[in-house]
Amino acid sequence: MKKQKAVLYCFLIFFLLFPATVTVAAASAGETGEAGQSGVAGQSGVAGQGETTGETGEAGEGSFLADGLSDWEDAIPLEEAERAFEETRGRAGGFSLTGYVRDAVEGRVEFSLPEIWEKGVEQIKGQFAEQKAVLFRILALGLMAGIFLNFSGTIGDRELGETGFYITYLLLFAVVATGFYTAWSVAGEAMGNLLDFMKALVPAFSMSLCMGMGTGTSLAYYETMLIAISMIEMAMVHIFLPGIQVYFLLSMANQLADNRFSKMAELVRSVLRLGIKVVFGILIGYQGIQGMILPVMDRVKNNTLLQTARGLPGVGSTFEGVADTLLGSGLLVKSAVGVGGLICIAVMCFYPLLKLLVFTLLHRAGAALVQPVSDRRVVAALQAAAESGKLMLGCLFAGALMFLISIAIVVVCTNLVG
Repeated sequence: MKKQKAVLYCFLIFFLLFPATVTVAAASAGETGEAGQSGVAGQSGVAGQGETTGETGEAGEGSFLADGLSDWEDAIPLEEAERAFEETRGRAGGFSLTGYVRDAVEGRVEFSLPEIWEKGVEQIKGQFAEQKAVLFRILALGLMAGIFLNFSGTIGDRELGETGFYITYLLLFAVVATGFYTAWSVAGEAMGNLLDFMKALVPAFSMSLCMGMGTGTSLAYYETMLIAISMIEMAMVHIFLPGIQVYFLLSMANQLADNRFSKMAELVRSVLRLGIKVVFGILIGYQGIQGMILPVMDRVKNNTLLQTARGLPGVGSTFEGVADTLLGSGLLVKSAVGVGGLICIAVMCFYPLLKLLVFTLLHRAGAALVQPVSDRRVVAALQAAAESGKLMLGCLFAGALMFLISIAIVVVCTNLVG
């Protein structure tokens, strides 16, 4: 018993030598242009000039559409979002948010599914190639632990076998902990990059909503996303990710303490899993309710204004045409910014999610392969590492999915009522 306590103390001191860090940052907003007012005034001024009214209205609408679509870069501040995206691995794929929105507005968007699939397969192969050596180390150490325990009984020296097992377990812990902290750093960095990008994208997307629907949806979305970013930063970065570290430590130490920490580790895991689901459900539910109600309210206000203007003698039809042009161009720009943001989030999170998935599968495979020949404590430690990777994967995936669904809800709902 004294020997087990001494080894457990050495294990805890050894664990404290591994560091980890996570960081976060912020961004700002802008305001929309004056092209709509000048277009309306120019067309209204010539609306009552006899037989040339129709031609002037058509020319004014075409000019308004051209001006509106060409001035969107001045009205929507995408520079900060583009800069935040370039600082991540997403830029390695050659995707540009501003370039995508520009191409979408001009009708030149093209997707190559075979090329996307090919890049994804290359990333998966690269990750498995990098982690192949780690799997071999895990298998070798697991086999050594089994040899120490099984063959020590044949020579009649059980204490020698236990001592060899503890030494092998500490070596295994070093390998697993190194991989765990690498994966933990990837998850923390990816979450920080995602929050930085969203802080820069939200003002730009809110301005694009003003162009398409009105201030009600834009203001509500801006406020909701600020709350969501704050909640995710507080919960995911400052509570759940450190909680996963605690779970990993308890699970690894539990194998050297005769399962004295098993219930505590299960409690921490349950709290983490439930917390992620609760935060996800609250934010998506709130965003979904707003996305279904506020665009309809903005549409009612716009229809009231259009019906009033339509009754004006001489300029009613011209005003209606200009308003339809304004709404159409605004919806186009808004959809382009929203879809561009979705692509950026997916590209930014693909590599970290893939790395966490490989870490989880690697340790599950290791546990399955060493189980027939090694001690149950080695198998339980590898299984705990895989569960820690699963929690990190779920945490990052839930954070990315919250932002993806919130943007998609607003884009779809505003298009449906537009």
